[in-house]
Parts: sequence; C-alpha cells; structure tokens
Amino acid sequence: MIKNYYAIDYQVHSFRSHDGKASITDQCARAVDIGLDEIGFTEHKDFDPFDPLADYFNYDDYMEEIAAARNRFGERLKVRAGIEIDYQIWFEDKIAEYLDSHPFDFVLGSVHYVHRKMLMTPEYNRNRSAKTAYADYFSAVRDSAASGLFDIVAHLEYANRRGLAAWGPYDANAYRNELESLFALMVAKDMPLEINTAGLHQGLGISYPTAATVALYAECGGRRISIGSDGHHPDQLAHAYVEAVEIALANGITQVCTWHDRVPTEVQFRVETR
Repeated sequence: MIKNYYAIDYQVHSFRSHDGKASITDQCARAVDIGLDEIGFTEHKDFDPFDPLADYFNYDDYMEEIAAARNRFGERLKVRAGIEIDYQIWFEDKIAEYLDSHPFDFVLGSVHYVHRKMLMTPEYNRNRSAKTAYADYFSAVRDSAASGLFDIVAHLEYANRRGLAAWGPYDANAYRNELESLFALMVAKDMPLEINTAGLHQGLGISYPTAATVALYAECGGRRISIGSDGHHPDQLAHAYVEAVEIALANGITQVCTWHDRVPTEVQFRVETR
C-alpha cells in the first residue's frame, strides 16, 4: 500500500495497447489494492503508415471500457482516459486532426523514433556519435513540446533504454544545453515533466529522466510533475512511486499534476492520513 502520499499512475497500458498484458478492469483492481487515488490509461496511438500496428488502438472500444471502469470503481478510484502518442515531426498534422475529434483527459507526447528510425538501434546509430545520437533525440523531444499537441512530456531520456548498451554510461551534463533549451520551453508553456519509473522495473536502475535531470528541470524553474510506471502488467503498476515522489520533493517540487478534460490540477504530494 502507498501511504502518506497522493498516489497516481499516469502512464498505464491495457490490452487496448498492442503490448498490453492486462485488461482495464485488471489494472483498476490492482490500483485499488495498492492505494492509488488516480489511474491514467495511456494506450499507444501511432501514426506512421508503415507501422503495421498504427491502427491497433480503437477509440470507441477504449472509451466504452473506461466508462465501465468508472462505473465499477468510481467511488474508490479516479479513472482518467489518456493516450500516449508516438511523435515524429513529419506527421504532426495527423496527430492534430486526430486529437480534434477524439477527446481525452490528457495526452502524453513520446519520442521513440527519429526520422523513422527506432532510437539507439544499430540503424539509428549508424553515422552518429553518442553526442549526435542523444542530441537528435532531444531535438525531437523539443519539437514535440513546441508542437502544442501534448499535455505532458513523457519518459524523457527514454533513449537510455538502448543507449546505455550502445554508448555506455550516460551523463546528463553532456547535454545540458539541449536540456536547458527544452526545459525553458516547457516552463514557458507550463508543461509537466513525467518521472517515469520504467527504467527501474526494466533493470536499468534509473528513472526516465534520471534524478539529475529532474534536478536540472527544477533549476530551470520547472515545477509541474507527472508520475507514471509505464505499467503494461498489474505487477508493474505504480512501481517505485515513492522513489519518484522523493526525487520531486528533493528538488522542492511538492505537487503532482492531475488532469481531467485536458485541464490540469495541482495536488499536494503529502497527505496527513491514508
């Protein structure tokens, strides 16, 4: 049980994502068991026409399941309908058109590919140095934030998932200029940074972004935080949530950002009783 904190998980996947391992009902039941106050489903939605899974997500079926979950768990758990959109600059117009006609509580912007190449794969790294491999990734994340399409920057430094094996130890200071540029934009737009704990349950021993990068975000004036496990299975739900909260608190960030109808609300992390 998570005690003494307002507890959210705002990056959760179900069978409505192509790689989900549980139903929305299963994830909600687990959320109640561990004491979450809010769960935010963020099913994958892709727009690359060459991706065979681009049309996997079905909005109407998803919202029907969300409504059923709200009816079943509503007195014990706030169930938010989000989406995780894989961003590439060349299909921004398709994303905008889709979001205009498909309402969500919040929208995560994620970068997994740059110029149609998956991050840090041999194909991506060919003709790149470690510096340019990461710098190109950060440039794409900045483009996603500048687009105005998204509410939250999701799993920043996700490139580390394969980048650590490809290039060795990662030092955020080497990319301070890129990160400061991104954070200046996010602060100007009041755009939250997600602390994503997937790297902790994937065995990398780090969050996305690292604690050092969260500290730089705070140094740049960042105060809005979201937290997500990237949980595809109930056992991953809210993984290392308290650790993520402690990273935020260590940098003077005392509130977590929640969403409804794409309108944010700041909630204090600490609660007196649970």
